[in-house]
Amino acid sequence: MGQTDMFKLVQHLIVQDDGKLPPIPDCLYAYIMAGNGVFLYAKRDDLEVLIPVSRATIAGLPTLEPFVSMPRVPAILMHHILQASKENLPNEILFWFNFDRDQQVWNLDAPLQFCRPASVFPADKNDPLGIKALIDLHSHALMDPFFSRIDNKDEQGFRIFAVIGKVNGKPEIIVRVGVYGNYWNIPASMIFELSEEIRDAYYGKGEVDYDETNIEEENFSEEQIISEEVTELDILLLDETTRVE
Repeated sequence: MGQTDMFKLVQHLIVQDDGKLPPIPDCLYAYIMAGNGVFLYAKRDDLEVLIPVSRATIAGLPTLEPFVSMPRVPAILMHHILQASKENLPNEILFWFNFDRDQQVWNLDAPLQFCRPASVFPADKNDPLGIKALIDLHSHALMDPFFSRIDNKDEQGFRIFAVIGKVNGKPEIIVRVGVYGNYWNIPASMIFELSEEIRDAYYGKGEVDYDETNIEEENFSEEQIISEEVTELDILLLDETTRVE
C-alpha cells in the first residue's frame, strides 16, 4: 500500500480560490494555508474549529476567518459551576462537560478528584468521562483565571478548556480552544451562556503566563498528595433537561 493510500494523521492543505475550506480527508487535524496565515482545522462529534496558528500575508490566496462551532452551555449550568466552586473553597474544583446528542442536553460531571488551593486533578486520569469530555473547566478559587504552564503541559487534547476565578468576589472566566497542544483564546460567550454574575475575562485583559507551582508554599507531586482526602460531589438535578452528576 502506497503512502497516498494510507490514513495521514496530519494534512497540509490550501484554501480554495473562492475562499472556502478545501475538502478535508479523514485526519487528526489539518493545516490550511490562506492569504492571512496558517490555520489549524479539527473536527469531532459536536465540535468543529478553525484556529489561527501563524499570522502572515500570503499573496494570491483568499483569507480565512477562524471559528468555533458547537452547542452552547446554558446559564443554569454556569450558575451551578459558580456555586459549587464557592462551596469548595479554599480549594479548586474540576468539571467535565459532555453533550448528549440524542437528548440535546449537556451532562456536567464533577469526578472523584484531588483538590488543593492551587491545583486540582482527577483521581482517575483514564476516566472515560474525562477522556471524551467536550469541555474541561476548573476553578481557581480566589485567584484570577489564567492558563498556566502546567495547564499547557496537561491540556494536550482536542476540546474546550476554561478556568473560572475570583469565585468569592467578582467571578471571571477565561476560555480557549485546545487542539493537540495548539491554543486559541476566545470570548467565553462563544461557548457559554454566561449569567450576569460571571464576567468574561477575555475582554480588556492581556494574555498572562503564570506558573501555578510558584503560588503554593511547596510543590506537591501527585505521589505526595495521593493519600489526601478525595473530593466527590453529590449528584444534583437542576431541571428536567440538564443532568448534573
